[in-house]
Parts: sequence; C-alpha cells; structure tokens
Amino acid sequence: MTVGFELPLAEGHTGIQHSAARILGPRWAHLPILTIGLLGVQILWSVEMAYAPPYLLSLGLSKSAMAMVFLAGPLSGLVVQPVVGVLADNSTSRWGRRRPYMLIGCTLCAASMLVLGYTRQVAIIFTGRANHVNDLVTRWLAVLAIYVIDFSVNAVQAVDRALLVDILPSEMQASGNAWAAAMLGLGSLVGFFVGNLNLPELLPFLGSSELQVLSVLVVVLIMTGHLTTAVLVREGVVVTAPDHQRPSLRAEIQQIFASMRTLPRGIKQICMVQFFAWLGWFPVLLYTTTYISDLYARSLWATSVLQTPTEIAEEGTRLGSRALFFSAILALLTNLVLPAFASTSSSKSVKSSIPKLPLPTIWALSHLLFGACMLATFAVSSVSGAMLIISIAGVSWAVAQWAPFALLAEAILTNETNRDSRLNREMDPLLDADGVGEPQSADLTDELERLDMRLPSLPTDNVVEAKDGLSSKAGVILGIHNICIVIPQFLVTILCAVVFALFDSDGASGGANDSEATKPSSVVYVFRLGAVWSFVAFIISRRMAQ
Repeated sequence: MTVGFELPLAEGHTGIQHSAARILGPRWAHLPILTIGLLGVQILWSVEMAYAPPYLLSLGLSKSAMAMVFLAGPLSGLVVQPVVGVLADNSTSRWGRRRPYMLIGCTLCAASMLVLGYTRQVAIIFTGRANHVNDLVTRWLAVLAIYVIDFSVNAVQAVDRALLVDILPSEMQASGNAWAAAMLGLGSLVGFFVGNLNLPELLPFLGSSELQVLSVLVVVLIMTGHLTTAVLVREGVVVTAPDHQRPSLRAEIQQIFASMRTLPRGIKQICMVQFFAWLGWFPVLLYTTTYISDLYARSLWATSVLQTPTEIAEEGTRLGSRALFFSAILALLTNLVLPAFASTSSSKSVKSSIPKLPLPTIWALSHLLFGACMLATFAVSSVSGAMLIISIAGVSWAVAQWAPFALLAEAILTNETNRDSRLNREMDPLLDADGVGEPQSADLTDELERLDMRLPSLPTDNVVEAKDGLSSKAGVILGIHNICIVIPQFLVTILCAVVFALFDSDGASGGANDSEATKPSSVVYVFRLGAVWSFVAFIISRRMAQ
C-alpha cells in the first residue's frame, strides 16, 4: 500500500494554505520520484544527437541544411523555456501549475519521437511506396519531428526543474538537484551503452532499425517517468482573488524582460557564471569526437598504418564515444558522492561529522579543473591522453549539472524568506502585544471563505494562495537562466566557424604531407579558448563563495 508523507512547501508558497505539498511513497523515494522524469529526457537527447544527424543525411539532406535543422535546440531553449516558465508560474489550473505543461509536453515529445523513428512509414500513409513524393514528405516529416521534439522536450525540462523549486524547501535544494544531475548522468550512460547494442536483433518486434527501436524505448521511459511524478507528486493548487485577471500572453512575455532587469544580484551572478562556463562547455560537447578522431588519424600517419578513410572515421568516432562514456561514468559517480561533502547557506546549521565545502566553492573549483583539462591539450598528442582529459572533465560536468541549479533555487527561496520576514516585521502592529495570536481584523477569514468558494469541487486541503515573490516566478527565472546557457551556443557556432576557416586545411585529417600530419587539430584551439572562459567563470563564482 502506498503511504503519503508530507513535505513542506518551499518558502514563499506558504500563503493561505490548508496543507503542505505532498509526495506519496516512502520518504527515501521522494527525491527519485521528483527527478525520475529527467532520466527519460536525457536519454531522448542522447538518442537524438547520436542518431538524428546520420538519419537526416541518409534522407538526402546536406550538411549545411542539417546544421540549420539542429538550430532547433538553441532556438527552443531561447524561446520555449522562458515562455513556458512564465505561463506555468501564472497558472491556476486545478491540476497544479506544472503538471499540465509536463504531461502535454511529454505527449508531444512521444508522438514526435515515434514519427522520427518511423518517418517513412508515416509518409507512406499519405503518398504510397517508393516514389519521389514519398522521399520529399519523409524528409519534411523528419525535420518537423526534430523541431517538435526539441521544443516540447525543452518545455518538459523547464517544468521538471521548476517543480523542484516549488516542492523542496531551501535546505533540500542541493540534494534535489544532485539527484536531478544523477538522473541526467544515468541517462547519458544508458544512451551511450544502448547505442552499442544491436537492438533490431534483440527486439525485432519494435522495429527494423536502431532508431526505430530506440524511439519506442525512449517514449516508454519518458512517459513512464513523468507519469510517475505526475501521479505521486501532489502540487498545491494556487488560487487568486476573485477580482484577479490573468495577464495576456504579451504581458507575460513582457514580464520575462522586466524580470531580467530586477533579478537580485546573486541570481545575476549565477547567470553570468553560466554564460562564460558554457562558452567553454559547448565546444567540448559538440567536438570531442572530432578532436579524438583527428588525433587517431594523425597517429596512423605517424605509424604508417594503412586504413581507408571510412575505417579511420568509424574507429575515431568509436574512440570519441568511448571517451564520452568514461566521462559519463565519472560524472555519475561524482554526483553520487560529492553532494555529501557540500554545504549550502541553508544547511550550515545542520550538524555533520563529514567535513564539507561550501557549494559555491565546489562550483568555482570545478571551473578551475575544467580549465586545467583544456590547457592540458597543449601537452597531449595521443588518443589515450585525450581520452584521459575528457574523462577527468566529467567531474566538472557533474558539478555543472548540479551546483548552479541548487544555488539558483536556494537564491530564489532565500530571497523569499527574507521578504516574508520583512513583511512580518511590518505587520507587527496587527498582532497581540506579545507578538503572537490572531490578527485584529476578520479580513483573513473573509478571504479564506471567498477562496474556498472559487473551486468547490476541489478538496480544500490542497489550495494555496498565489504570491508575488520570487518563488512565484521560479519558472521564468529558470527560463532566463537557460537563456544565459543558450546564447553561448550561438556565439560558439560563429567562433568555431572562424577558427576552422583559419586553421583547417585539406590535410587536417590525415594530411598530404608530414607538416600537415603534425599540425594540431583546429578543434583544439577552441578547447584552449574554453580554458580562458572557464577561468573567468572561476573568478566570478569564487567571488560568490567569499
């Protein structure tokens, strides 16, 4: 039998409240239940990045056209996350603020993922088999599926992150976001591991290609995970005063830009750190396989081993994927172990026998470690050495998936606590002489009665009042934070194009002569610039830790 345990609502959500938000199930399962959806999200990202590019090329798209298709990722992060965040923040749905957007996003994600896996079969419904129109419709359906996947999964991820801020109190934000990072790390591991299996042979009833089988498995995982969260996490239903009018979509979008200007200094610092940190991270995420493939090709030139260009490319890609797999293992282990040694401002009062470092300090040191790994490319010339530094960078990647979100959530909730304390002091004249007791006015009782009449079909023990503090804007703040992560991707794309044009040559992947074979890959210059950005991120985050 499932047992419900109450979990206190995050500060700022107390308002007029009949009971705390709840997560059903044993207490040890609360954090996994809250974060299980991110496992399916990360596996979906891994499958899309690994299999969608070669699939699009096989359909006849050029590389330049494919690059335009994959602008869907940063575009959706730039637009969808902030907009969905502000819409959910202002939602008064009887099902909760986040749950409707979560389920709608998952449904769109699942449908578009199945269309991507079975594109040609879907196109056949409209065009018939083996004709030119079928090929054209297949290509356009694949492109449309990728855009819908990216836009819907960004919406789902925004809701998943905001739900953590809504449900968990500030002292549990570090642990909650560590679990989220562990789910993301586990998702990467599963994605890399499953990709090495012959799935059509193992599961022939799901499809005849790797992408078809993976699309079905991803749909099952992402829907199961989010349905688990939706069923077992009971959000407080937010209601507003009877004369309250929900702002228009235009006004809600204007709220995003207004919030950018009025964010507290601590949140602005976190966003600034993320901006510089991701200038360094994006090249590593995008070009690690290329970097190791180039080193592998040059090692063959030096040893005069004869292989065809196709064999060289395939083996180099496998080695690059292996390095990312080792990095994912180390990242997952880091996320399982390191949170026990981290402290936040809200957990300093909790006594512990384990020596702990402040979380901002851990975050700052992770930038220093990442920068050192990128500078190590000056000394590394072998494939094994490159795989080692990419693997070590997995420690920094683990912290990047965890620390900024925990610090951001804590900043939101701490600011809300300070605001409530100030308001309480201002309301002291309304209390009895001893500072406690009932307010001298009956307005609060009247307001409760009006609020209860708003939703007569709802159980009244799950209703909270809408508030205007930072915690009521968690979705839009996380969206603004995501903008600071996405903009570097556009800048890095331009930077990489310039660097590759300056340093690449026809012989860069095996070369036509000895001098070309000894030249470093152009990718390595972008990695070394990443060290500069990471040191800037270190300086800013170090100031936060002081």
